[in-house]
Amino acid sequence: MRFLANENIPLEVVKTLAAEGVEISSATLVCRGAPDRQVLELATRENRIVLTFDKDYGYLVFRKRQPAPAGVVLLRFPPRSVEYIHDRLSRILAGGWPLSGRFTVASETRVRSIPLKQS
Repeated sequence: MRFLANENIPLEVVKTLAAEGVEISSATLVCRGAPDRQVLELATRENRIVLTFDKDYGYLVFRKRQPAPAGVVLLRFPPRSVEYIHDRLSRILAGGWPLSGRFTVASETRVRSIPLKQS
């Protein structure tokens, strides 16, 4: 799986995940300041799963019917620290949940997901 971290995912987390072997890119590095639609388009073109704290991605994919990327993981927990974000993301990525082709919402207590309509 390939990932694109939205700008709200700290670069330190992205770099640590990359060092651990996760194929991940950061919107901060490749399209800093781009609107959410552009980030979504980039993830779709590059077949990447978006990692984000931003609920707007659900709005874009489900309400505005933007082309769906390989998947979206919406993080719905307080970003207490870089270490906390890294720990939670690592658990999600290693947890065996199907992330491809799905809109996944991860809170502190559970992970749930629904299929994305691929265009």
